[in-house]
Amino acid sequence: MKSIQNQLYTLFFISLVVISNTLFAASFFDEEEDIIWQGAPNNYFKYDDQDSTKYGKNEHPVELEEKEIIDALTGLEFTETSILNVETDVSVFSYSQVRLLAEYLSKGLLKAKSGQDIIFVVGGKRSKLIVLKTKTFLTGRAFYKDNKLNIIIGEYDFARNAAFETVLDPGDTGEIAYNFSFGSRTSRSKNFEENINRISGVSQKLIKKKPRQDWFEIDIKLAAESYIANKKVKENPVTNQDRALKIEAAKLAKQRREMRAEMARIRKDMSKQDNSSSTTRSIEERITTLDELLSKELISQEEYAVKRKEILNDI
Repeated sequence: MKSIQNQLYTLFFISLVVISNTLFAASFFDEEEDIIWQGAPNNYFKYDDQDSTKYGKNEHPVELEEKEIIDALTGLEFTETSILNVETDVSVFSYSQVRLLAEYLSKGLLKAKSGQDIIFVVGGKRSKLIVLKTKTFLTGRAFYKDNKLNIIIGEYDFARNAAFETVLDPGDTGEIAYNFSFGSRTSRSKNFEENINRISGVSQKLIKKKPRQDWFEIDIKLAAESYIANKKVKENPVTNQDRALKIEAAKLAKQRREMRAEMARIRKDMSKQDNSSSTTRSIEERITTLDELLSKELISQEEYAVKRKEILNDI
């Protein structure tokens, strides 16, 4: 008897969940103009009111290059340590998630109002027990502020409830809408607590000097360039010594160019002044200039001696 009662209670509870989720899904997509893209009840991008103005208003609309967003997001990684103490770099977003985020964030931000955020849900798969993979969801909110794309994670690796879906969606049509959290400016999400690997143009929001792991601030152009540069290094590895030598050679080449330009300017300036008695500088001023060039290492000791002799010969 108790077993039958328990089954009835279970069915009653499931019915309530179905009704509440159905009502939620229906109300959530009442306004078609809020939808940027929807592939399924649990796969969409839509506009939502900015959840807080505590950190200022958004800078919308804004035009961002989809390709640059792809490169910037692909470069986001964190280091994961296995039970065997082996460290592995793990991408924050999967390949398919990056493509969806790049396409619909670029489209959405182009038409977004200053008081709107973009909230999203995208599917994914994460490894489980090394070989098996489980279907998951990634949710969050995105906006543009201080010349950076901000992404706040709501749910990360949110596992689909297989038993729940088997009962409510036996045909696996994907019509069951979950009730998600989309992250918040004022409340830290504990669903993503990884420290991302350092990359130029990417940081995690500092609140009272403490990083919020769930909140990314991304300078799209700089992060994209950094990702491409790192990718080239990985594809064409060189030793640290080779890299240091190349950097030093580039610095020396730059210094030589600056020295030649400065010398040309000085020669031109001195030539003009030598040809015009009314503007001729004193011997003392010319030697002072020469001393400055030597102290800045823009000329050699030999060049200094030759030029100083020429100036003294004019006395």
